Amino acid sequence: MTKNYHCGDLLSPALESMVDKKLAKLEKFDLSPNANIDVHMTKEGSDFVMKLQLQADGINLMSKAKSNDMYKNIDECVDRLTSQLKEQK
Repeated sequence: MTKNYHCGDLLSPALESMVDKKLAKLEKFDLSPNANIDVHMTKEGSDFVMKLQLQADGINLMSKAKSNDMYKNIDECVDRLTSQLKEQK
């Protein structure tokens, strides 16, 4: 799975490591090696927004979370993608 980060200066090594660790959960769905996931992180006022968009095997899934804690957003987005993938399979 190819990951593309669109995060500007919000992406620290710790956040990148956490995203990689959480996205590894998606490997159990046997996605195509050509699977592509776009990771977007932005700041809106005092909140952080995270959006994950997955394109693989003819599917296009997206999850989004907004809170004052980017680590919480990572968990929520990956959980939502996991749920969507379960519905697809």
